[in-house]
Amino acid sequence: MTAAPFRAKQLLGASLWRITFLLVQGGGSVILIAALGHLLDASAFATTALTLGVLVIAQAIGDFGLSQAAVTILPARLATAPEHADALLAGAARACGYACGAALVLTAASAALVPHSAVVPILVSAPAAAAAVAVTGADGLLRAQGEFRAPVRFVASSELAGFIGIPVALATRRADWTCAAISAGTLCGATGAIGMLLGLARAPSAEARRSSRGLLRAAGPLGIAQVFVVLGARVDTLLAASLNGVVAAGTFEGDWRLYQLGQYAAGALATAAAPFLASALGAGAITDAFALLRRLVVRLAGVGLVAGAVLYLARWPLAHVLTGSLASPVAHGLVYLAAVSPLAAAALPVFYSLITLDGERRYVLGCFVAGAAVNLSLAGALSGALGVRGALIGSAAGSATTSLLLFARLAVVATRLRPGAEPRR
Repeated sequence: MTAAPFRAKQLLGASLWRITFLLVQGGGSVILIAALGHLLDASAFATTALTLGVLVIAQAIGDFGLSQAAVTILPARLATAPEHADALLAGAARACGYACGAALVLTAASAALVPHSAVVPILVSAPAAAAAVAVTGADGLLRAQGEFRAPVRFVASSELAGFIGIPVALATRRADWTCAAISAGTLCGATGAIGMLLGLARAPSAEARRSSRGLLRAAGPLGIAQVFVVLGARVDTLLAASLNGVVAAGTFEGDWRLYQLGQYAAGALATAAAPFLASALGAGAITDAFALLRRLVVRLAGVGLVAGAVLYLARWPLAHVLTGSLASPVAHGLVYLAAVSPLAAAALPVFYSLITLDGERRYVLGCFVAGAAVNLSLAGALSGALGVRGALIGSAAGSATTSLLLFARLAVVATRLRPGAEPRR
């Protein structure tokens, strides 16, 4: 198997497929949350929202940067050593398998950190975390080869199968049965992605094992950074649960899901462009890479500005439609996240560009460590007096800190990498 070439004229098609992928992924999640918000009472809905938030946290940490490495590091290696494509892909698939197991264990372990009412829902949801990592892993490996259509099928199957939770919620009005149904459906819907990873990973080659270890080492800083990404914002779901209760956690999760609608739109273009940026940087085409990066930053800042304005101006109707029984506290909290939407969106392609370069990943890690420190400090200090608003302020400030530091590091890199210069690998 050989990697598909990445040409500039392919970017529009790749972006459209990537937008479709994220619309299915993000839209499916939002529709599911919205339906449950209208079917379950505030307590049961908050417990379910907390559980789904824990799944995202476990998936992000368990993945340990592999999905990002698959669309940045892997395309660069495929571009420089296409004759080793089979071993590189087999090694990446094996690494994704380890990540699936880690996500399952992390989800189950997180049950010790939540209020009693959420313990069973989280335990029965652990398989869904592994399934979600399998889908993102398959997505990354396919995009590394220039294939953007098949990931849409995988994510659509997984998301739609999880909708079995809606009739179960209607019938039982219980968080535990609802979460069990969502988990079982998600796992069944992910069988295509799981089968693809198993097929690639079966290659019995010492080179594949070395490739797996090499990708894990290269993704290490990204994985550590991913932990701090979670600590910089997403962990506030658990923090709100421990400090202010299940309803506060559900409120934060509802706000974050709405905020992510705009970030999904920005992320579609950024993640579609990521393998193109990686391939250009890997081949030493610095001028082309930075020209693409400049265009992306400007366009995504515009996307983030529009998304933030919509969140702010339409926060009440959005909250009523999409979070049901928690609409009022969610609407109040959206103000803080809307403010950082433009900056966070514009920083996405900067992040993907920096992690392509081996020498830069430790600096990217530092950016996320700083963002996590700001978030945890502010959220911990303010949650006692302000409740969930304190967590939202901390999350917004942490995101802004990370984004600003990424731009600062990009300025340093841009002065070092002159047109025609070889990037540090």
